[in-house]
Amino acid sequence: MGALPGKLPLHLRVHRPRWARSRSKIGNVPGDLSSDVSTKKKDAVPSHIRVIQYDGRTHRNEVVDSIESVDTADPNVVTWIDLHGIRDMEVLRSLGQRFGLHPLALEDVVQMDQHAKLERYGETLFFIARMPVGDDGFRTEQVSMFLVGNTVITIQEHVGDCLDPVRDRISRARGRIRDRGADYLVYAIIDAIIDGYFPVIERYERHLSEMAELLQDKDNDNLPMHLHHIRADLLSIRKTVQQHRDALRLLLREGESILGDDTRLYLRDCQDHIGQLMEAADTDRETCGELRELYFALLGQKNNDVMKVLTIIATLFIPMSFVAGIYGMNFDQKASPLNMPELEWSFGYPFALSVMMVLALSLLYFLYRKGWLS
Repeated sequence: MGALPGKLPLHLRVHRPRWARSRSKIGNVPGDLSSDVSTKKKDAVPSHIRVIQYDGRTHRNEVVDSIESVDTADPNVVTWIDLHGIRDMEVLRSLGQRFGLHPLALEDVVQMDQHAKLERYGETLFFIARMPVGDDGFRTEQVSMFLVGNTVITIQEHVGDCLDPVRDRISRARGRIRDRGADYLVYAIIDAIIDGYFPVIERYERHLSEMAELLQDKDNDNLPMHLHHIRADLLSIRKTVQQHRDALRLLLREGESILGDDTRLYLRDCQDHIGQLMEAADTDRETCGELRELYFALLGQKNNDVMKVLTIIATLFIPMSFVAGIYGMNFDQKASPLNMPELEWSFGYPFALSVMMVLALSLLYFLYRKGWLS
């Protein structure tokens, strides 16, 4: 949002529900990946597999060509399979066969417009998060996570995300992540995604501050439409983070036997962050409404000022029109000496103009004394 709000081009955006934007054909077999439309998109990214393995002493980060080459036999080593791109269906099938992933979960993986949610399939936890991306407007990308024993699998469509701080903490052994299990890694990933919403909220708050300064600008006709778009985006942000809160609540309940007690405490702290985001989004939405009301109040005041000037001008001309109307009557002077004798005066015209001027100035002075000219 680098440009000032008053100078931004208007883009009329139509918010369609996710189910209407990406949906397999009616009648497809549930869990069948071969017919999914998301994997056939022209901009689908080829699969890129990165494997990060670590324990309290060692760390390994490498790119592999196939899932079969990943060794997860050591229960003391946490394995993070970080997959970008869903074009290659064989990679997803290999993941499903290797780790026993449910076909319905894999179908949700390739349907990239899922909302945040939690599903449990036996001893496997499946969590979907919406990660904010981009620096303009509000857009999200789906991040799908599986927790299978000591292995965490993350799947997303594009390279580039907000998880680099987590990877950096693992590689540099910063914090406690290298001493914890795979469940803590799931928390760290979710926490990084949730924290990614704070810069988005701050960006909208800066935008609102700029728009508040532009209220007095004459060239701000687009301001109400911009406020409408911001309010719609803030509502989308609130709904999205609220879905994460519901998914986390379900994760704490369904994953009670899988998650450690410490990890559950950290996930509750993540819920507090979501509460802060929801409160900030609500506050900013109220600010949008207040700015919109203030804009129309100022616009009404400007219109009132214009009407005030026009009314004063019309009021000043009322007595002058009255005098001009009197002397515009056609009475025959020959019929009676009382019929407008001023018309025979040599100074009749200056006299009429003087009367008009005196009446106008007197009325102007009266309005000034009443304070109606300020």
